[in-house]
Amino acid sequence: MNVTDRYKFREDGNEIRIMPKYNFMRFLMGWLALGLIAFPVIFYYQPHMSRNSFQIAIGLWAAYMIYFLADLIFRIPVTYIFDKSQKCIYKKLYFSWKIMDFNEMTYFIHEEWGGYHFCIGKKRNQFVKNYRISNYFSGSKASNRREDEYIDQILCPILEAVGIPRER
Repeated sequence: MNVTDRYKFREDGNEIRIMPKYNFMRFLMGWLALGLIAFPVIFYYQPHMSRNSFQIAIGLWAAYMIYFLADLIFRIPVTYIFDKSQKCIYKKLYFSWKIMDFNEMTYFIHEEWGGYHFCIGKKRNQFVKNYRISNYFSGSKASNRREDEYIDQILCPILEAVGIPRER
């Protein structure tokens, strides 16, 4: 899977669209399938469990499924739209809203837990409210290769559209 497919990156004449968490869709679908398989298994072993054990198992299963469904419904489909004609950045889940203008945007690398990712935010409060626009990179050879692809094929076109100078 190439980098434009991993981020569902689309660039046309008027706008750039990116879904930063789209790569996790296959991963979450696998865990969701595992959760769906676990449901009949819990009921199969119900006669061998006490009532309290069964309730705990169902409660854990429900929390597990709610967590993954929330990810699939509310986190994965988030799209950032860089509108060149209006010079604005929009965040779209099921409806879109403006998060900032091009002249307010800055980008930076956010480091945490031994990894890092690229973020965008408003210049004055980028550390208070920011938006992640890449997956995590770790510094390994494979991660450095993925980061270089991301910078060349996704970050540079975004920065060129916004008007922030960046050398390839």
